[in-house]
Parts: sequence; structure tokens; C-alpha cells
Amino acid sequence: MFRPGRVEVRQQPSARVPGYRLCLDYSVCRDEAGARVEFALDGEVAGQVVHDRFCLRRDVAYNFLHCAGRCLRRHGIRPTHPALFAFHQDYDRVFADLRQRLQARPGEPVDLQRFLLDRGEVKPN
Repeated sequence: MFRPGRVEVRQQPSARVPGYRLCLDYSVCRDEAGARVEFALDGEVAGQVVHDRFCLRRDVAYNFLHCAGRCLRRHGIRPTHPALFAFHQDYDRVFADLRQRLQARPGEPVDLQRFLLDRGEVKPN
């Protein structure tokens, strides 16, 4: 379920999928370095509590699902089942909301170094 600044996904447990309830709240903040999005991931997966925060700069904010998956792994939860991230309609609304809040335009450049750093694919200098 989506509302501006928040998306909530839930699934009752089944033989193939663990039960979960996750809320991802987000807000846009601005500072001297520009805009950033602060995310708060709360809920539970298969009875394990999740409470984590992360922040992404404007140009890489659309990578929030990757970062949310990394938060789940830090809590010992392997988000390997695609159902956990299968709420495309809700996530499409999050992307649209972020574009509007960040005043983003198609074709704007992404800082590749920051993108790779946020993904954990390069080490900080």
C-alpha cells in the first residue's frame, strides 16, 4: 500500500513465502551538498524484527530497493524470494513520488562513483 512518503508491503506466510510486514518511510532533505532522501525500514520478516535507516543522495535515490535488500541481509534475512519486492504498482508510485519531490528529470547524470559506493561495489577512498 502506497501513500506519499511511505510504502507498506505485507504477505501472510505460506509454504513457499515467509510472512512479512515491511514499511519503508522516506523524506527528502536538503543541505549544502544538495538533496538527499532519508529512508526508514521497519517491520518484520518471518518473525524477525527489522529496524534500519539509510540515506541516499538525489542522483542515486532510485536505488532504494537494493539498499532495503542490503538492510534485510544485515538483519540475517535473505530477501531471495521475489515476492518481497514484487509490489511493482506500489514501487512505481514511490518512484513517481521521488521524481516529483526531487524535481528530477529524465536523462540527468548519475554520479557513478557514488552509485557504485552505495551498492558496495567499490571501497571509499
